Amino acid sequence: MLYASTQSALKKALGDSRFKDSIFATSKDDLTPDSYAAHLQHMAAPKPRSAREAEMENIRMAEREAGTNTYEGMRVKRSHVAGAMGLKWAQDAEDAVKSLKDADSSESSFVLLSVDPEAEELILAKTSKGVTPKEVASSIFTDAPSFTLYSWPHLNNGEETTSVVLIYTCPPTSLIKQKMVYSAQVNMLVHTAKGWGVPIARRTEISDPQEINDEFLMQELGHSPEASSTSASAGRTAFAKPRGPPRRK
Repeated sequence: MLYASTQSALKKALGDSRFKDSIFATSKDDLTPDSYAAHLQHMAAPKPRSAREAEMENIRMAEREAGTNTYEGMRVKRSHVAGAMGLKWAQDAEDAVKSLKDADSSESSFVLLSVDPEAEELILAKTSKGVTPKEVASSIFTDAPSFTLYSWPHLNNGEETTSVVLIYTCPPTSLIKQKMVYSAQVNMLVHTAKGWGVPIARRTEISDPQEINDEFLMQELGHSPEASSTSASAGRTAFAKPRGPPRRK
């Protein structure tokens, strides 16, 4: 205890800058070149981390690789619309999205986009017409993120309308770098599509494509169901209040 307590005072008196390292030894065997080499290797080894700490480190690395962690100063205004990577568009992907502007209001249109990490561009994965929400759900990737633009004709308060919905799908099994790249492109995609005249009424994010159906889209758009649904609910038997106990005579 006496020696341990005077260690700092001794180093300070002799000059801390003179000592490159400190070693605690319990025997002479701890003071050999091999022991010192093992000590240096131990000090250079990565510190033990929990699973959560390792995950956060991977996220920070993905942010640095995506270029989203660059400090540009407090007075610099960054564009969150264009996204962090500014991906370019493949020509067929651009044409498919632009076609939604002039889509037939009586027929649904479906465009599925994905990111090519090598070329750093948005590419067209699938496109189709006359598909139902359930068919859209079965067409979306379940093992990788993607963007879906769906032009959907439906009834709102009994009136025919067509809404374009952007659905960002990110399965839980997606790689962290994929999540970072795709999430950084959502605002850019909306901004670009609207610039082309595509009226995106709603954007939403899901993890499982099977969530997509008529009810889900109606809820996301904030539209009222068809008149048949309201009439069916109106025809239900009202709740009957139970009778209370009889009065005492």
